[in-house]
Amino acid sequence: MKKLAATLLTILMLLGLCACGGDTPSSTPAPDAGSGNGAAEPAPDAAPEGDAMLLRLANSHNAEHITSQACQMFADLVSEKTGGRITIECHFAGELGDERSTLEQCQFGGLDFTRVSSGASAEFAPLMNALQMPYEYTSVDHLFEVLDGEIGQEVFETFKNNNLVGITYLHPGSRNFFNAKKEIHTPADMAGMKIRVSESDLMLALMENLGAAGVGLPFNDTYSSIQTSVVDGAENNMTSYIEMSFWEVAPYWTYDGHSYMPDMILASKQTMDKLSAEDQQIIFDCAKEAEVWHRDAWEESEAKNAKIAEEKGCTLTTLTADELKAFQDAVAPMYESFLDADQKAIVERVQALG
Repeated sequence: MKKLAATLLTILMLLGLCACGGDTPSSTPAPDAGSGNGAAEPAPDAAPEGDAMLLRLANSHNAEHITSQACQMFADLVSEKTGGRITIECHFAGELGDERSTLEQCQFGGLDFTRVSSGASAEFAPLMNALQMPYEYTSVDHLFEVLDGEIGQEVFETFKNNNLVGITYLHPGSRNFFNAKKEIHTPADMAGMKIRVSESDLMLALMENLGAAGVGLPFNDTYSSIQTSVVDGAENNMTSYIEMSFWEVAPYWTYDGHSYMPDMILASKQTMDKLSAEDQQIIFDCAKEAEVWHRDAWEESEAKNAKIAEEKGCTLTTLTADELKAFQDAVAPMYESFLDADQKAIVERVQALG
């Protein structure tokens, strides 16, 4: 009897397991992809819109910098327009690494967004070199006609080849030279000087053509490098010159306007692929809104900081037309030697708009 009871119990247990196992995932019908509602389908790994997401944005500028304010505005707008569902946490002053490092982190999905200069990003999208050639733009209006139009968007598209997504361009201000030694009026005045530049081939080539030695250093090392005479000077916009206190160690400023090197916000393609089409559009819309605010605020900031530089006793040198032409002539060979055929074609389109 005991054996019979045990056998019956075993049979009952097996029947129970079979009943429970009938509803397997493979028996669930596949969703109908042709719903016909016209909405874009999210990527296969896209997060459901109800899920909260915490994303990170890196910026090498300090939190008070006007470009950092634009990044924070972008983050705040995204939180507002998603009802707090998507939070972008901003990290400033190089907390998450220098520009190259944050680009690499975004490239491999370890970081979600980064604010970088075109100089640092050109390695990841070589066409960017065509948008930052020295003395390429005739005015700020010319610059943004390019960036806001087909040319700027075509260049942004090429970032996808390196798993990055162009979100928006930001006003970079005109870049000018400043140094600790003397006034600069001609390229001859720069002979033998060591100038900190972003770690890009373009900027190193620029210095070589002007007769100076370009030294590629992280942005946050600029002040101490001038202070300790590792370099004699650097180049940047007036807002950074004042806000980073570069005037304290390099009081000689030269308005040569050698380049407008667009700043930009880039995203990890892995991050963007996780978002629904609607959330991706929110990201782009909020970034554009912050960019428009930043453009006007930047112009005001440049004027304000130029007055501060004067009050601090800095020597501000404005080049004559002949002096400026000497700089332009010195770098003219770069347009032939530095650019490949595709980049030259972009430059020709840029110049045609000027």
